[in-house]
Amino acid sequence: MKRPLSLTGIAVSPGVAVGRAVLWVSREDTSPRRTLEPEEIPGEIERFRRAAQASVAEIEETARHVKERLGSEYAGIFHAHALFLQDKAFVGPVERRIVHDAANAEWAVAQTTEDLVARFRSLPDESLRDRASDLDDVSRVLRRHLGGEEQSRLKMSDLAGEAIVLVADELTPSDAVRIPRDRVIAFVTERGGKTSHAAILARSFGLPAVVAVHGLLTAVGDGDRVVVDGRDGVVWREPSEDIVSLFRDRRDSEARRELSLKERALSGPAHSADGTPVEIRANIELTSEIPDVVGYGADGVGLFRSEFLYLSKEGVEFPSEEEQAAVYREVVAGIAPRPVVIRTYDLGGKKGARHLVGAEEINPVLGLRGVRLCFARPEMFMTQLRALLSAANAGDLRILVPMVSSVEEFRRVREMVKEAREQVLAKGIAVPDDIPVGAMIEVPSAAITADLLAPETDFLALGTNDLIQYTLAVDRSNETVSELFRPTHPAVLRLIAQVAGAAQAARKPLSVCGEMAADPALMLLFLGFGIREFSMGARSVPILKDFVRGVNVADAARIAKAALSLSTADEVSSLLAQELRSLPAGEPLRRVEMSA
Repeated sequence: MKRPLSLTGIAVSPGVAVGRAVLWVSREDTSPRRTLEPEEIPGEIERFRRAAQASVAEIEETARHVKERLGSEYAGIFHAHALFLQDKAFVGPVERRIVHDAANAEWAVAQTTEDLVARFRSLPDESLRDRASDLDDVSRVLRRHLGGEEQSRLKMSDLAGEAIVLVADELTPSDAVRIPRDRVIAFVTERGGKTSHAAILARSFGLPAVVAVHGLLTAVGDGDRVVVDGRDGVVWREPSEDIVSLFRDRRDSEARRELSLKERALSGPAHSADGTPVEIRANIELTSEIPDVVGYGADGVGLFRSEFLYLSKEGVEFPSEEEQAAVYREVVAGIAPRPVVIRTYDLGGKKGARHLVGAEEINPVLGLRGVRLCFARPEMFMTQLRALLSAANAGDLRILVPMVSSVEEFRRVREMVKEAREQVLAKGIAVPDDIPVGAMIEVPSAAITADLLAPETDFLALGTNDLIQYTLAVDRSNETVSELFRPTHPAVLRLIAQVAGAAQAARKPLSVCGEMAADPALMLLFLGFGIREFSMGARSVPILKDFVRGVNVADAARIAKAALSLSTADEVSSLLAQELRSLPAGEPLRRVEMSA
């Protein structure tokens, strides 16, 4: 029995979860070290031997197929691989590492392979040097049987009835959408930041999550009992019954509070205390989230991230036009008569870049992404536009284009939408005349020229995460600089105020659809800037609706004006904290402050 241990990280999605850990190591070459308790070592040796036997069986099966297709000569290569896994020169060092270093088998295999490969590559005989690559192949088969993605899936199925806490080095967006949401109750990762896409997805899914937990993979093993505190950023391994009971009580209390907020959110749209209507919509990426939009009382979908149609396809190919149209129609009809804003593929950067661009870019965040990639792959973009327009009759569809940086780009989009519409009409499909097309403001060039861009569009949407990233030159997922990612930086506030002014002058709607919208203090600023539309994870909708009902927009305008006069992000944050405490907003505001 392991001793109780608490680890701390960055809290990225609130809530409490109690379950069993399943290690998710999606990258084939990842073999992190985990330190074993003395009593775990015999079991680890046995696990290694079972994995070696399973690997030998797989390799022999491969050899049989190769013999049938290519002959005995080629099959002999694989027979040699199988023999290697039974050779004392390999098995002995692995088992010694497990025992003497108290290390997990994956790490021991990786280290032993690395040593042997180095020795082979130093030999003078070329044919022997070439055998180094064979060792790598054998090692990968063995590590796959020891852990890795496939085994994690197997263990999830083995834990029937158990609530699973996913423990990973990191999660990519495609990893996150492939995780069985009916069984996983929380995420914990060793790397990542508060605004990483995995964190955003955790909040969208309503799963408690903690990231950047140093030493996580060396401390937590498969099957360990784990408590995840997504509010304070604490992870408990094998906690005592008293701690489990304490967290279960808190989980139940939070569930009751959430139910009360949901009931109020469903009572109708939000108006500020002085009567200004405010629309609060939900961000989603899967059709399975449609019930959440309705259930949490959202005023529509403010952002449907269509790129997840692609990412959920394992990064190999795009869905067909018909498949896309069916998904868009399901979302638009499911939310009708409320509006649905569908963002065209926001790919490139770190999302599916290799498959689309054809090679790694030196600096993908500044490379071929968003609308730039759509222009580079016009067949892909036109297919999506036709699919969108085909679904428009199902309800109130609005199209949002990401990463727009100039008026010329948006005009080109308009032309492509017009061309796609003619192609859809030619098929005999009716398309409404006035489908709104908007631009996402997420790079400084678009924000600075918002007065030129706004008249060309039907609406604008602020993508706050990327706008902060590009304005402050900070990679939001890089934990070494993530503390510089400051939403209250004066440069960010001035840009947002400038965009809000441009939208008002052009009489075009402006929404905030980044994670900043779900922060009550920042929403106070946005209300003060004159923004009246917001979009966030569905679970945050009831809390923010409650918040809006307790705020006077006149107070918000005063606070926003004061914030714009300050010199530093800390000064702005202090002002907002002080105002949140002193505003006469009553009980709703206090509830929000407690949950923030």
